[in-house]
Order: sequence, then C-alpha cells, then structure tokens
Amino acid sequence: MRLSDLLGSPVRDSSGEVVGQVADVRLVQDGPLLRQVQHAFRVAGLIVVARHTGRLFGYERGPAIKGPWLVRAVVRALHRHTRYVPWEQVDRIDGADILLRVPKRDLAHVSDLYAERTS
Repeated sequence: MRLSDLLGSPVRDSSGEVVGQVADVRLVQDGPLLRQVQHAFRVAGLIVVARHTGRLFGYERGPAIKGPWLVRAVVRALHRHTRYVPWEQVDRIDGADILLRVPKRDLAHVSDLYAERTS
C-alpha cells in the first residue's frame, strides 16, 4: 500500500459513524536500518478532517505555530474538528474505508500533537 492510497480515504469510527477523510499522514523514522544509512519510516497516525481534505497550513496543529493572528484564527476555526488518529486506533482498511476501533468522541484533536512534543 502506498501513502497516496490513504490520502482522501473516508474514516469511520467503531460504530460506523463517518469521522472524515485522511488529509495527512504522520510518519516516524524509527524502523529498521536500511542499507546501513538510515532508518525506515513507519506510519504513526492519520490526520483526519471532517469536512474536506482542503489544505492544512500548520496553524491548526498547536500554539507553537506563529503567524498573522487573523490567518491563524480563521484556519483554526475551519479545522476545529480536525482529529489525530494514532495508527494503533486503526482497526482495519476495508476497501477504500479506514475503520477505527474507537468511537469518534475518543479521538484526539490535532493540536494534541503539539502537547506530545512538549511533555
């Protein structure tokens, strides 16, 4: 499977409710050593937007992202329902749909990614 297969895929929670679609994929470089040069990447999680894939400008990811306050406020309002789904919460990929093992209410907000880095 390619990452491009995940982008735009619909995501459903454990009850079958639509959460949104995949707008971005978070990777971590902690896999096995490849050719004695670098470690392989693995999928750590998915960024799921409720309304549309749209553009993610980074403002929606946390308070560390600086910029014009008006742009930051508008982008954060547009992405207030953007969620981060750790790969461990993915149950299976069923055709084009990604099914989760948790309910929608238990999903973390994408700004929680920032909280993980500072703790």
